[in-house]
Amino acid sequence: MKSFYKIVFLAFVFFVVIPVAYTLFAALFFDDSLIDNIVSLNLDSIFLLTKSAIIALSIALLSTLAGTVLGFLLYKSDILFRGFFKILLLLPLFISPYILAVAWKDFFSLLFNDTNYITNSVGVVLVLTTVFTPLSMLIIGSALSNINSKLEETGLIITDLRNVIFKITLPLIKPALVTSFVLVFIFSISEFSVPAFLGIKVFTTEIFTQFSAFYNHSLAIIQSALLIVICILLLFAEKNYISDAPFLSISNKGTSNKIYDFKSGNWLGLALLFSWFSISVVIPFIVLFIQSFRNGTNKFVQAFELLLPTFGNSIALAFIGAIIIVFVGFTAAYYSSLYRETKVVKTFDLLLLIVFAIPSIILGISLIKFYNQPILEIIYSSYAIIIIAYVGKFSFIAAKLITNAIKQIPTSLDEAAQIEGITLLTRIRKLLIPLIMPALFVAFIISFIFNLGELGTTIMLYPPGTEIMPIKVFTIMANAPQALTSSMTLIVFTITLLIITSFYFIIKPFIKSNIND
Repeated sequence: MKSFYKIVFLAFVFFVVIPVAYTLFAALFFDDSLIDNIVSLNLDSIFLLTKSAIIALSIALLSTLAGTVLGFLLYKSDILFRGFFKILLLLPLFISPYILAVAWKDFFSLLFNDTNYITNSVGVVLVLTTVFTPLSMLIIGSALSNINSKLEETGLIITDLRNVIFKITLPLIKPALVTSFVLVFIFSISEFSVPAFLGIKVFTTEIFTQFSAFYNHSLAIIQSALLIVICILLLFAEKNYISDAPFLSISNKGTSNKIYDFKSGNWLGLALLFSWFSISVVIPFIVLFIQSFRNGTNKFVQAFELLLPTFGNSIALAFIGAIIIVFVGFTAAYYSSLYRETKVVKTFDLLLLIVFAIPSIILGISLIKFYNQPILEIIYSSYAIIIIAYVGKFSFIAAKLITNAIKQIPTSLDEAAQIEGITLLTRIRKLLIPLIMPALFVAFIISFIFNLGELGTTIMLYPPGTEIMPIKVFTIMANAPQALTSSMTLIVFTITLLIITSFYFIIKPFIKSNIND
């Protein structure tokens, strides 16, 4: 079985990691001289990078602040319906960012008949803050849940709640606060679809333009290399906490969490949660619905006819990608739980994390640069290159969800099975997989949703003559009437929601039966 793990590891290195490394080395040393490549980074590039960093910094600060407040309400207070809101407030994280950008552009168009309020850098900050706040909430909420309740209870004996929060609770969750900031900053500076739709020139849109429109591959790749270095350096600042990813867990068994009773502030907190849910989910989709049907059903019908040919390809690619992602994630997670200190396991875990942090546009460029060779034409000209991008981008999430599920299983169960002489494959099939089936299912659903909505890599890689849902929407909405764009984004959201719901109800009985057995 160790040899099987090494095969999966080497396959990931060859198909995903080597293309990124090849692109970086080609940009720095092979295509031109290193000095020529560095000189090509003119003042415009530096200005755009600075502008992108300021936008990302603003999003990271606002998301972490909002995530801290929401996390405290949902994970540390006895507020009504907190379990319900924990699920609802995560929705924006699973919706393609460009959908929310379309919705908020519609909002200002309907309300003020002027989209200039949103088509600027502030608009990018506001849209992406609603997208990434759920991630901050998840990271910080997980940290809040794992604080030893005895520390807070002892503090309350000595001082008041305000001092406990600022002098005990917040210092204890400092790693989570920094992780939230770093991850949101990386995702924000890497985001392509929202700035592109709102017409805001940032570093990622410049890379896309140089590579796809001007065919200035050398400049695009050196710009990509610079952004990769920035993301990796930030990642290594919080590598230990992020690589463990305690926030990517579907349960917190065994934790002792202090819950505060806010009788006087319960309704205020509830109003805050409902307001945030309305801003991030309800209002955008009500606006999309109104904009889609305000002049009848013609635009909606037209949008459906345009998207219909893309459904099969998009769903099939997302499904196949999710299956492979869960397979890679399970393999990495299982051996990480057994041989965590070995060099191969540490290297695989680190590579999963690094590729996850690489901006989607840049991952797409790397795969194009590597696979655009005669010997690899079969991959370059087929859907395989898109599957490879999905697996590279999202395997880290699946691996950490499954790893955290495996950690919650007592080792005594496996040891008892070994004493009985049960083989490894049988233990995995009969014992381990049934116990972690909920985590496998969640990993599959999350991977499927992310694959279905992925735009950054797909727009770089999709083979000519093929139609994929997010690409169809993005390419048409540049010149389409707003009602048609709204209808297309509304359909994408509805299709995604229906598929997720269908998977849930199909597999739910199977999960329950396995758990009960």
